[in-house]
Amino acid sequence: MKQSLRVTSLTIALVACAAAAEAGPILITLDTSPLSGTQTILFGLTNSDSSSNSVTLSAFDFGGGNVVTGSADCTLGGSFSGQGCSGDLATNVTLADLDAVVFFSQQFQPGSTLSFILNATNNFTGPTPDQFAMFLCDSAVTLCYSDDATGALLLLDFVGGSLTPSSFVRFGATEQGLNPPVIAAVPEPGTLVLLGTAAAVAARRRSPLRSVGPEILRS
Repeated sequence: MKQSLRVTSLTIALVACAAAAEAGPILITLDTSPLSGTQTILFGLTNSDSSSNSVTLSAFDFGGGNVVTGSADCTLGGSFSGQGCSGDLATNVTLADLDAVVFFSQQFQPGSTLSFILNATNNFTGPTPDQFAMFLCDSAVTLCYSDDATGALLLLDFVGGSLTPSSFVRFGATEQGLNPPVIAAVPEPGTLVLLGTAAAVAARRRSPLRSVGPEILRS
């Protein structure tokens, strides 16, 4: 009985850890099946207060589509300095608020979905927070798809505290048939290992004879 209580307590503690981990990496997924032809994805970071913030975007998956190699641009056609921007969609993209506005853009051929993992700081000193934005546009960036006046499909204000899926503001693009992005928390790898260990321990407690060899059972 005491062993069962210990296993139960461990499981509860690990579930609590998993809930806390939801404030970490964020998985962003967009259904791009209505799109065809070359598209452009843009990420922007606006520096509005004295606190420092950065965003790392990784694990891009185009659902059968692909990146247009060599089209990555940190200046948006020369409109910005490019300071604080690095990477590409084939590896990862990093934006740091080293300039008033930091932009990244790159072309891709859409597949069924577009997904990536976002990791970010969330510092705030006020009065206006830094802001991250995601845009989806045509190949020439003459038209960006959104039902919002900003043209963004996704907005995130850095107001301090933990980042969760509810921290994001999402928009669809009715004219293009695009639904708002789906936002989900990604458990930390260490949490998944601990949860697996707890499940294995609980299983052994429920079935102790599985670890006993057949020659011992016959004796």
